[in-house]
Amino acid sequence: MHDQANDLRQLVRQGLALPAPRGAPRPRLLAVSGGKGGVGTTTVALNLAVALAQRHCRVVLVDADPHGSDLALRCLLEERYTLAHVLAGQRTAREALEPGPAGTQVLPGALGFAELSPSAPDAQQRLVEQLQALGDVADCVVVDTGDGLSRMVRRFWLAADAVLLVTTPELASVMATYGSIKMLAAGDDQIPLRLLVTMAASRQVADDVHARLAHVCRRFLGIQLPSAGYLALEPAVAKAGEGGEPFVVTSPGCPAAQQLERIAQKLALDAKIAVSFQQSAARKPTS
Repeated sequence: MHDQANDLRQLVRQGLALPAPRGAPRPRLLAVSGGKGGVGTTTVALNLAVALAQRHCRVVLVDADPHGSDLALRCLLEERYTLAHVLAGQRTAREALEPGPAGTQVLPGALGFAELSPSAPDAQQRLVEQLQALGDVADCVVVDTGDGLSRMVRRFWLAADAVLLVTTPELASVMATYGSIKMLAAGDDQIPLRLLVTMAASRQVADDVHARLAHVCRRFLGIQLPSAGYLALEPAVAKAGEGGEPFVVTSPGCPAAQQLERIAQKLALDAKIAVSFQQSAARKPTS
C-alpha cells in the first residue's frame, strides 16, 4: 500500500535540501538547559516547540543533549541522520532535519556524540552557523542542550537569543543550576538567561526558588536571572511524557500547558518582531 507519510517526509526533505535564499532572516535561537538530569529539559523543549508551531511559528527542534535524549523516540522519527553526522561534517543541519509533530522540523540527537564535542570547536561553530542559516524554514530554533558543562552548551548559550534554564525545587537541582550559571556564563552578564521552575507544587514554591537563585546570581556573579515562570507538578505532564505525546496537545487545559502557552506566546511575538525588523533592515537602501 502506498505510504503517504513517507511521501510527505520525502517532499519535506527535498525542500529542506535546497540552499537558503540569500538575505533570509536569522531565526531566533532558544537554548533549553538544565543543571542536572531529570528536570525536564526535553519535555520543556518539545512542548515549547509544539506550542510555538501552534502559534504559526516555523520551528526547528534540535536534540543537542550530549548524553543522548529521547526526542527522536518521542517524535516517532526514523533517525536517518543525527547531530553526530552534522558534527562530523557528513551532513548539514538542513539535510538532517526530519518532519516532527505539529509541523515542526527535528534534528535528532545521538547517544555518545559527546566525545566529538570537546575536540572539535570548529564543528560546533559550524553547527551553530548552519542553524542560524535556517531562516527560510524557521522563525525559531529550539535547542535541547540537556544538562552538563560542555563547551558545546556554552557555545549555544553565547549564540542564543534566550537561554531557558530549567530547575526543580529540589536542592540538588537548584545548586546544579547555580553551578551551571557560574561555569558557563563565566562572568558574561549579557547572556539572556531566564529561569523556569518545573515540578513546582505551587507558584509560591516556584517564586521562592527563583528569588533565592536570582539573589545569589546577582550578589556573587553580577548576573541577572529573570523568571520565565513555572510548570505545575501534575499527572498530565508525566502521563504525556510516558505516552510520547506533548502535553500541550493531550492536555491543553492543564495549568502546565497554559503556562507554557504564555511563554510560547511571548517567544512567538519576539520572533515575529525580530524577523520583521531584519526584513525591514534588509530592504533599507544603503547610503
